[in-house]
Amino acid sequence: MKALLQRLHQSAAAWSFFATLLRVGANVFVLPVVLRKLSPDEFGIWIVFGSIGGLASLLDLGFEATITRMTAYAWGGASQFVAFGIHLDDAVSEIRKPNLPLLRDLIATLKAYYFFVGMGVLILLTVGGGGYVWFMTRHLDSAGSLRLAWLVYAGGCCLNFVVGRWPALLTGVGAVRDAQLASILSLLAYYVIVIAGLLCGLGIWALVLGFVGMGFVARSQGQMFFKRIVQLPAGLPGAHFHQEIFHAVWPNAWRTGLVGIGSFLSLQANTLICSGILTLKETAAYGLSFQLVTMLFGLCNVWVAVKLPLINNLRQQGRSDEIVSLFARRMRLTILSYVVGALVIIFLAPWVLHWMKSKTPLIFPEQLAVLALIRLLELHQTQYCFLVLSENYNPFLKPSLISGAGIVVVSMVLTPIYGVWGLILSMGLVGLFFNDWWPVLRALRGLKLKPADYFLHQFLRPKAWLELF
Repeated sequence: MKALLQRLHQSAAAWSFFATLLRVGANVFVLPVVLRKLSPDEFGIWIVFGSIGGLASLLDLGFEATITRMTAYAWGGASQFVAFGIHLDDAVSEIRKPNLPLLRDLIATLKAYYFFVGMGVLILLTVGGGGYVWFMTRHLDSAGSLRLAWLVYAGGCCLNFVVGRWPALLTGVGAVRDAQLASILSLLAYYVIVIAGLLCGLGIWALVLGFVGMGFVARSQGQMFFKRIVQLPAGLPGAHFHQEIFHAVWPNAWRTGLVGIGSFLSLQANTLICSGILTLKETAAYGLSFQLVTMLFGLCNVWVAVKLPLINNLRQQGRSDEIVSLFARRMRLTILSYVVGALVIIFLAPWVLHWMKSKTPLIFPEQLAVLALIRLLELHQTQYCFLVLSENYNPFLKPSLISGAGIVVVSMVLTPIYGVWGLILSMGLVGLFFNDWWPVLRALRGLKLKPADYFLHQFLRPKAWLELF
């Protein structure tokens, strides 16, 4: 038993699962209190807050994912960053010492970028987001309080954007456990503030204050852990651009950012469409159901995510065979975990909410099952997207934007006719046309694998499923 506990303590996957469970279930785990203290209309407004707040991440323009990858390259001993692919002198199978001066210059460049773009985040959320919240709350008695709460929430989004790069840096240097620990501490702070605030009658303000407090804790803990692990050269430069680094990071970063916009259109925009076409009660039911499936998505995503720093290092050193073996094992775990979790959500979650006497129900079971299947297809192709990105190429720009726009258009056509079914089917039908299968083929081509051989040997052999770890 002691050995098992020690193994779990040292396991990046175990810490990541716990952090992801807290992160993606940030609203789910406080539901027993939230659903008793907030009306369906207020809960629907909170769902809208989260959807609009997701716009802040779009102005990151793909830098967070690129930060982790570039940090991993520097930590793996890369001599320099290049815009696409791996520097030729680095693509050999040998172990190098971390390039700390290069990492130091990367951090200095990011400090300047995030500060100035953070101002744009604040303007976008207060003006654009504030206008939408003003419109959505126009008939509610607590409109004034809700609008003020949004302004505070927008300030928290800006703060998290400007100082939220530390977990990505920690992950890049392989300190996945420390990155997750910082996240866990911040999420625990969120839970304490939210539950205490709800019990004291603060309503939606409890959720807003918890969100802001979470940002403060994540920043302080992440920075402390990073400085303890990484001893950067003395004399860290001030926050200014190193143009050669920015020019190497920018091409893939902005592409990743636009892919993020496509992802927002594919997922979060549907919540806004729901709130604009259907009632706030229907928005609350759809939002709650989507959160449960998203929590499962995030948990199952961990199996591959915790190994991405290692995959980036292996890619930088040209060790493709090791990538294939590692990735296939993790994908089997991802699929198996998701199927089990989806069955739990479909058959047990409605009963649990009924037992809790929740004022906000889930969508119908058949709708929930189809939503879970659609998200499984997305989870599957997302893992292969990460595999392609480890090559330092991003070919997903056009597919993501076209699919995102397509989902919005189809959803706006189907939702007024079919209600929640229109929201769900728009995601599934558009995904089947391209995004659910092309990233998989592209990833296998990057590893010089034939799809038939890969799936036959890695997924269709019964013994393969016994080799999960």
